[in-house]
Amino acid sequence: MSLLLLLFAVAARAQDTTAVMAPVDDPWYVGIGVGTSFGQGTFWSITDKGVRSWGIQGGVFGGYKFNRLISTEVGFQYGSQSQYNMPCCPYWVSTNGEWAATQVIDKDGWYFNDLQVATQWYRLVAQANFNLLSFIPGNSRWSLEVSPQIALVNTRSTWKGNLSKSGAYHEEAQPSNWHFGGGGQLSAGYAIGDNWKVGIYGGLAALTGKRFDMIPNKDHETNLIWDAGVKLSFRIGNTRKKKAEERAAAELAAQEAARQQAEQERLAAEKKRQEEQAAREKAEAERLAREKAEKEAAEQAARENAEKEAAFKTPIANVYFGSGATRVEAVYEPSLEEVLTTMQKYPDFRLRIYGYSSKSGGKAYNQKLSVRRMEAVQKWFIDHGIEADRVSDVKACGVDPEAPEEGGRRVELKFVK
Repeated sequence: MSLLLLLFAVAARAQDTTAVMAPVDDPWYVGIGVGTSFGQGTFWSITDKGVRSWGIQGGVFGGYKFNRLISTEVGFQYGSQSQYNMPCCPYWVSTNGEWAATQVIDKDGWYFNDLQVATQWYRLVAQANFNLLSFIPGNSRWSLEVSPQIALVNTRSTWKGNLSKSGAYHEEAQPSNWHFGGGGQLSAGYAIGDNWKVGIYGGLAALTGKRFDMIPNKDHETNLIWDAGVKLSFRIGNTRKKKAEERAAAELAAQEAARQQAEQERLAAEKKRQEEQAAREKAEAERLAREKAEKEAAEQAARENAEKEAAFKTPIANVYFGSGATRVEAVYEPSLEEVLTTMQKYPDFRLRIYGYSSKSGGKAYNQKLSVRRMEAVQKWFIDHGIEADRVSDVKACGVDPEAPEEGGRRVELKFVK
């Protein structure tokens, strides 16, 4: 699962997945590998004292490369190694495989600490290889491959050492055993030229069945063989000729690409010229439209100012009252509504209100009557939605001595700013 997650993470960051997954030329290859081998069963090749002995192993392999990422491989390997007891296992084993905590008097055998196990093995391996460096742009030489494996393994071990009873050195061959193995390999390689590749590798296989060292299963019950070494592989095919053909094809492709690039640049330049021309025409049209809009706005503003000034200067008809009356009669409401409309249209207009009375009656009475008439008109505008401060410029003028009797009972209105 970790391997798959790693592969998906690498693939997610790939810049050219199509090129990585494309088939490769000369996909078949063969090779050899040599190196060292270790084992870990009941006895171990590596103990608390370090590596007790270095085993040897070698083999041949062949494979098929589907693309830069994935290849499959089969191989045959042969190896031998030695295993030794760990100090934590103070047991005794007879030559026929019976074990005990101490020596059995009437039998000969070995104490675990005096026993060495020599193991020979061979195996048939099948594996899939995933090159984690295949997604790096421009990399065609280096590889880092993770390879899950399955294997069929045959092991044969021999017990060696000085017998506990006679003290003589003795070897006892154990029956061979077949195992299924599962594990993996990690390898790094570098391609030399077109066909050759050299690399290093390390692998681990867990075996099923009996412990390959045939030691009775006590404190340590693992069943592992791991190996490491160098390998050399060769790609089968006329890569040199194909490389020449590829170079020729690449040159033609480069020429065609250059021609297409030049054509694209010409078309791009023409498109840019057309776009610049269109941009200039658009800018000119926008300028003309803006000037037209500004001119129309100025003309409209001038008209509105003229209308406003004309409205401001338009005389307002007086509101007349009957003798002793202070109520605005309906006959004057159309005139007042015209004034109301003008004030609603021009919020900066204010209204000055003058109240008058006729000559008949006492002075104090007439003064009070002129106030009430002025306030009646003021209230009419406030009741119709005009703010009080816009009709607050009022004056009770009392009697107008120069006006006729009926003409004196009036209210005069005038626009102010």
